[in-house]
Amino acid sequence: MKSKRLSWRVLFTLMGNLILVFFLIAIFVTETKLGSSSIIDQSDFIQYMEDKGCSLVDVQKQENYPGVDTYLVTSENSCPYLVSYAVFDDQDRQNKFFEPLRNEILSEKGNFIARRSIEFPPKYLEYSASSSDFYKIVTLNQNSVLYASADSAHKADIMTLFKTFNYYCPDTIFYALSCFLITLSIVFIVSFWKIEKKIRNKGWVILIPFYNIGCLTKDIFGSAWYMLLLLVPIVNFFVIPAFFYKVGKVFKKSTLYCIGLIFLPTIFLPLLAFDDSKYNVDRG
Repeated sequence: MKSKRLSWRVLFTLMGNLILVFFLIAIFVTETKLGSSSIIDQSDFIQYMEDKGCSLVDVQKQENYPGVDTYLVTSENSCPYLVSYAVFDDQDRQNKFFEPLRNEILSEKGNFIARRSIEFPPKYLEYSASSSDFYKIVTLNQNSVLYASADSAHKADIMTLFKTFNYYCPDTIFYALSCFLITLSIVFIVSFWKIEKKIRNKGWVILIPFYNIGCLTKDIFGSAWYMLLLLVPIVNFFVIPAFFYKVGKVFKKSTLYCIGLIFLPTIFLPLLAFDDSKYNVDRG
């Protein structure tokens, strides 16, 4: 019976972490590809649009906006859709240019998609809205903004434009990130379910929001009030490692094992959840 239980906990831990690593690699590869997207060369953009039969107006030459290096817009009668491309050397000017376009898309009634790169602050932001009548998309890439608005008949042309210049984020990173978060959630939910079952024989409490945190902090720290510290930004950065350390201690684990819980919780937490260790309230 003991060897069977051991095999299950090792199998669960191994499979969970292999899946997490796989999706992390997928996120890293896609993010690296996305991050390599460079600012569009002005001459390349002009040539591309002219090849599509669209002439461009150089707004910057006419208006000379401060903080703007490039501002190109399709002329009104030359193109069946609107495209604008701008490059900035001033962050505030870029934000003031980007935010109204983003808000315009957010206010549209249709299918909405938001995407961003994973670094903070993000170097890539994308917002798009579409319906049976229209398609709008705006992308902030480093210090440039590319925007397009068209009726649904020209959606493919707009997407081709954005993809040609790598200003359209592939769906791969979002699928991989979603799968990573789902797998991570499953590992933690199953692990804490088993831990709570050891403590109070009620593993289901882990499924109830906030109540689960209160039960865990009461069982681990000795008081449910510690839940408030876990919800406070910056403070929780210090409380969470202490929480994982205490989890190990209340199950009579060594200091090294507790450190493992802090830095590698997806490995040590499932192993703890499925082993034969007993809860010791005096260690809390």
